[in-house]
Amino acid sequence: MLTRLRPLLLALVLLVPGSLVKSQELEEPPLVAWQELVDHPARYLGKTIRMHAQFQSHVDRWAAYLTRFGSKEYGAFQFWSDEQFPWVQSDYDQPRVRLFTRHGKPAEATLIGAQMYGRYELKLHVCELFLDLPWAEIESARATVEEISEGSNIHAARGMELAGKGSYALAQTEFEQALEGLLPDHAREALEKLRDECKERQGLGAKR
Repeated sequence: MLTRLRPLLLALVLLVPGSLVKSQELEEPPLVAWQELVDHPARYLGKTIRMHAQFQSHVDRWAAYLTRFGSKEYGAFQFWSDEQFPWVQSDYDQPRVRLFTRHGKPAEATLIGAQMYGRYELKLHVCELFLDLPWAEIESARATVEEISEGSNIHAARGMELAGKGSYALAQTEFEQALEGLLPDHAREALEKLRDECKERQGLGAKR
């Protein structure tokens, strides 16, 4: 009986390591927020991670300093992090995330054709730390269905302006229109909070 089982046992021994390798290969890198990466860059140095970010622009010129990311070999792109809301003027003016793609790679082709406000899931390799910031190469870029669209940004910015002037009913309408977009969860929660604050202030005004 044991003699008959030996080929089967040998086959299982040979198959298990291969299965483990395949399983490891199929595992996705961890999803990391930009702020987490900035706060703990050494934790991710030399590792591959995933990140969500909203596209702002292609960068024409930048200082590579002592890093490998010179313009002869790399392209640079600027993004808003998920901790930022482009309808806030200070966030709009200063997108925090700068990342790089090697010339001729698919990730560069994807992002060269990207539209402003498009949101991407990026696969990054954290190559270096310099000036207290992580410098990372984009290995792949995939557009997500959710994004803070231009329309949502315009309505949300108007809502912020109107709320600042005390026009809470009009501001609420703007926030509700901003919420009609297919938003990522963090942006939807922020806009719902702004809308609800307008409702609350209207209620307080009516009681006076």
